[in-house]
Amino acid sequence: MASKFLLVLGPSGTGKSTVIRELRQLDSRFVYISPYMTRELREGETDKVPVTDAGMDEMDSRGEFLAINQLYGIRYATPRAPIVEALDSGNFPLLDWPVSRMDVMTAAFPGRLYTVYLVPPSEEVLTARLGQDERDPTGSRLQAAMQELTEFQAGAYNHLFDLSVVADDNQVLQIAQSIYAAYLNAAQA
Repeated sequence: MASKFLLVLGPSGTGKSTVIRELRQLDSRFVYISPYMTRELREGETDKVPVTDAGMDEMDSRGEFLAINQLYGIRYATPRAPIVEALDSGNFPLLDWPVSRMDVMTAAFPGRLYTVYLVPPSEEVLTARLGQDERDPTGSRLQAAMQELTEFQAGAYNHLFDLSVVADDNQVLQIAQSIYAAYLNAAQA
């Protein structure tokens, strides 16, 4: 079975990190691709690699990154080598990714992507989730998330994902299991 690169898409606050954690517990072949970022780790955060702006620029000049995205004043860089290594070894690379940058991934991994779009159960749930986020005092994350949700509902992203799933907090295991089954089916096709 040839593995595919699993990208989890969706607005901020939809539970992408939670679903990714659950997928990794379901199968040890899922390899989370830890992004580099230009901020310090938060307490308890272990799935990202902090780096200075200068360090990121240097690594980028050596071609180590597939892409650099800027979100809310922080740069996030996706390393190329761990993705290729995971695919080559039959593991399942896994990453949350902004829908606005899908062109980068489709160009880099044609035919090797499996994309899942997570949708919040409702706008009210999304507002409640992001309204509690101390990282968003200005409401910019909520505003961007609502805009993305509106675009999703209008069908703007239908061509970008293989599966869409409603991210209900009470169904995380079932959501991960359905994504896992669909992913394995696609990888075998």
